[in-house]
Amino acid sequence: MKVRDKLILWFQEQSGQSVFDTQQNYFEQELIDSFDVIMLIEYCESEFSIVFSETQFEDRRFSTIDGLSEIIIEMKG
Repeated sequence: MKVRDKLILWFQEQSGQSVFDTQQNYFEQELIDSFDVIMLIEYCESEFSIVFSETQFEDRRFSTIDGLSEIIIEMKG
């Protein structure tokens, strides 16, 4: 399963929503709240064997599913 697909599945499970825009800010779509971000970070770091740095958190792409997927793929090389 691709990174993007795993993220979509995680967001579906967390939000209870099955349809959303992967290019839009997931906070603005109310898919998750600020507390869920911690779980998202833990999930990503565990699932993809990565460790986010402050640079990744500040990256604008971090707030969309597609962007987060790109960041993870870049980190995995």
